[in-house]
Amino acid sequence: MKTYLSILIALLLFTVTSCLQDDFISDPNLEDQSLKSVVIGPGEYAEGTLKSGAQWYISLPENWDEPGTKYMIFYAHGLQDPGEGAHLPYDEIIAGKTVEEIVTGMGFGYATTSYRDDGFIAYEAVEDIQLLRAKVFKVLKKMKPDVCILGGPSEGGLVTALTLERYPDSFDGALSICGPIGNFFKQLQYNGNFHVLFNYFFGEDLMTMFGLQTGNPLGVGEDIMNLWRTGVLPNAVQTILTMDVMQNNSIKLMQLLNCAQVPVDMTDPVAMGTVTLQCLRYNIMITDDMIKRLGGVVPFNNINTYYSGSLNDQALNATIQRIGESSYLTAKNSVKKYETTGDIQIPFVTIHTTGDHVTPFFHNPAYRLKIFFQGNSLLHTGIPVDNYGHCTVEESDVVAGLAIVMIKIGLMDLFAVDKSVFANAESIENFKQIMKDNSIEFEIR
Repeated sequence: MKTYLSILIALLLFTVTSCLQDDFISDPNLEDQSLKSVVIGPGEYAEGTLKSGAQWYISLPENWDEPGTKYMIFYAHGLQDPGEGAHLPYDEIIAGKTVEEIVTGMGFGYATTSYRDDGFIAYEAVEDIQLLRAKVFKVLKKMKPDVCILGGPSEGGLVTALTLERYPDSFDGALSICGPIGNFFKQLQYNGNFHVLFNYFFGEDLMTMFGLQTGNPLGVGEDIMNLWRTGVLPNAVQTILTMDVMQNNSIKLMQLLNCAQVPVDMTDPVAMGTVTLQCLRYNIMITDDMIKRLGGVVPFNNINTYYSGSLNDQALNATIQRIGESSYLTAKNSVKKYETTGDIQIPFVTIHTTGDHVTPFFHNPAYRLKIFFQGNSLLHTGIPVDNYGHCTVEESDVVAGLAIVMIKIGLMDLFAVDKSVFANAESIENFKQIMKDNSIEFEIR
């Protein structure tokens, strides 16, 4: 069967997993008991509330009742900040269109959920995805999808991986972009190290000039979070970073990023300032939420961490804030529910930018190693994208990833693509190289 890129462009920037269980029998304990009588047809949509309290939304294209394979995209959205309120991802726009408009415009069904809460809800979101799937099969009745595709970027990428591992019979393939799937504990140490290092290099300046602080891995507080939400704190941080660039030739900023091992172009002050603000934002907005979800355990320990890369490592290590309220082992064990195992039973493609400063690239090889030890290496394909930024991938990366997934699950023999979908000749060449690296035949028209 041939699958054309005109279909696949709908998946730009949100990951995919496919499920071919026509005879899927949902767990009654997972089914939404509300709105049992809801039935929608081609070109219609429905929404409601799952038994978990999460919102659900299902939309069908005009051609849903036509002969042929019915594809349903399940979208697992990324992080919604604590205090933002859990909501359906209506505001996620790609090329001027909502995800729903793109998906249904390509003839796919679309389903998503708000999850039951905002903040880092990945563990519970897996159950909301299962509830959503059960709801889709209940609502669509005689027009059930033949192929179900789940995926999402960032936190949604972790939701995808955890779903595949915890519910191996729900889907047949997956594609995930820049999710913290390789080593979640290491991710939290990366975040915490950045936080204490920022305070070491810039905390005094921030307090002296503005009377502000950023909290620390032990806690942040709602007052500081509100100052970030209103723009007061990020503006102040930007001011002190700019002063360092203008007056000190970025001396402290370079030390911070070097010691924290943040991937960034050290010759670009704008990029350096941008990644600093973005990394700090995650610490300020997520720290308290994570501690709360871990039952009060602080998932960070730097008692024995030796920091290097500054102009005076001895002074840095002698005076930087040390945190050890939770032992290293306790901190590590506290986040086990967010750790993946690599025990997958279906094809899984992971895409990750090599210069990701939010969820570093180490997750991709780390997850592949987990899969290797599970004996399932043939099911996984990792696609490194040589680019800076979080989830800064191109359509050619996503399309190639989806092609690999579909070929591995036997949905097609030849991947055919219309060259008009790609932005330029460079994008086409990138697509060709990825396919060549994975020994996959394709045709560009």
